[in-house]
Amino acid sequence: MARNSNDFSQEKSTIILVIKLLLAALLASILFATAIFMLPYFSPHSFLPEILPRQASGYSNHIPSSDSHIPEISLSFDVQGHNQCAGYVTAFIRRYYGDEVYGSDVYREISYNSPVDIGVPPHRIMRNFEENSLNASARTGDLEHIKHYAAREIPVIVLVGQGISWQHYMVLIGFDSEKSELYFYDSEVSSFDRSRSDPGNRTLSEEKFLEIWQNQLPVFSQLFITVEPPPVSDIT
Repeated sequence: MARNSNDFSQEKSTIILVIKLLLAALLASILFATAIFMLPYFSPHSFLPEILPRQASGYSNHIPSSDSHIPEISLSFDVQGHNQCAGYVTAFIRRYYGDEVYGSDVYREISYNSPVDIGVPPHRIMRNFEENSLNASARTGDLEHIKHYAAREIPVIVLVGQGISWQHYMVLIGFDSEKSELYFYDSEVSSFDRSRSDPGNRTLSEEKFLEIWQNQLPVFSQLFITVEPPPVSDIT
């Protein structure tokens, strides 16, 4: 008995609906697994505590205006290998605190021993800092939060990207709120302009930065990592 076009149309609609439900379930499972994976690495306390974060040992006690922070940093802006930004931002901050290390070496320490490059999640960066006597905390926040730490010369790693297309770590070095500009160390920048007057090797407008800081991954949206030295009592 021949089947009419309505039957075929109904079957097609049912198949499409089932496929959509399966894809939605798969996406929900991925997001749930990612959230469970990342949950232990987020601090539950307020992002802006009443007591200011510790000032890095050996640096000026002057707290700059919240309108701008233009530091003088003499550290080299090394250029990364393919997909090695996690190792290079980690090495940059360890050098900031006096540990002479190279990005390629740190990348080998924190990357997965896998034939396929799957990237380096934030907790592996944080673990490397902890193993080298530095306190690292992962948070989510907004521009005022990261400026709060940068103005007090506490290094801030930010994760930017565009969904599953790409993700990238950079270090916030300074900012100028009047110009609506942020200054970064970006290990992907292959050439450095020595006549550059701004700190770091990359300048982004606040608007552009917020666009890529959202990064289209819910768990990682506006993620940043702060890195501080241990309390004096832990050293002595």
